[in-house]
Amino acid sequence: MPNRSLDDFAGGDDEAADEPTVDDDADGSDVADAPDGRDVSTLATYRWTPEATACPQCGESVRKRWLDGDEYVCLDCKDW
Repeated sequence: MPNRSLDDFAGGDDEAADEPTVDDDADGSDVADAPDGRDVSTLATYRWTPEATACPQCGESVRKRWLDGDEYVCLDCKDW
């Protein structure tokens, strides 16, 4: 099988490939939103703190917490 150029695989209009695409969001951003309206591009699923912090569900002091619903909880309280 001979080597082929990437241009051999490009289909359609060459001018359209050079134009930037624009997302149709009302505010002009290309950020995805969660169903409840939160910006999911900046939503961390894990947090670590140098000082122990109380888990909001069980109250245990932990340094590592995972997102579970709307709050960060310890490993034991996380619904995996």
